[in-house]
Amino acid sequence: MALFKSKKKVAAELMATGSKAVGTVVSVKDTGTTVNNNPRIKMSFRMEPLDGTPAFDAQKTRTISRLQIPRQGDRFPVWYDPAEPAKTWMFSTVADDSGRETLRQLFGDVANTFVGMDTPAPPAATASAQGQDTVEALKQLADLHQQGLLTEDEFNQQKKKLLG
Repeated sequence: MALFKSKKKVAAELMATGSKAVGTVVSVKDTGTTVNNNPRIKMSFRMEPLDGTPAFDAQKTRTISRLQIPRQGDRFPVWYDPAEPAKTWMFSTVADDSGRETLRQLFGDVANTFVGMDTPAPPAATASAQGQDTVEALKQLADLHQQGLLTEDEFNQQKKKLLG
C-alpha cells in the first residue's frame, strides 16, 4: 500500500484486492485518551485468513463510541494486504440487511459468526424479549465499566436510562 493515501482509498483497495480473514478480538485496552467523550482504545486481534495461510496477530488503535466497543471474543470480517498483513488491514461492522447479505457472499458460512450478523428483532418484541435485551445491555455496560472504559457516573447514568 502506498504512503500518504487516505484511509478511504486504502479501505477501498483492501476490499477490492486484499485477502480476507476472520478477526477475533483478543484484548481491548483504554489508551486514556478521549475524543468528544469517546475513548481511544487499542485492540488486539487474532487473524485467521480464509485462504488457509497461517494465522497472525495485529493491533489497531481507534476512537470508538462507548456503546460500540468490541469485547474479547467478538469476531469481525477483515481485509488485509498480504505483503504486510499485520500493518495494513481493516475490519468492518454490519449496519443493515444489505451489509449482512454482502458479507455472506464474500465470506460464506463463517460470516454468520460475525458481530451484528444476527437479524434484528421484530419491532413488536415481547416483554420477555425486551427484558432479555435489557439484561444484555446491562451486561455490556458492566463489562465496559469493569474495563475502565466507563466512569462510575457514566455507568450509573446509562444504567438508569436502561432501567427507566
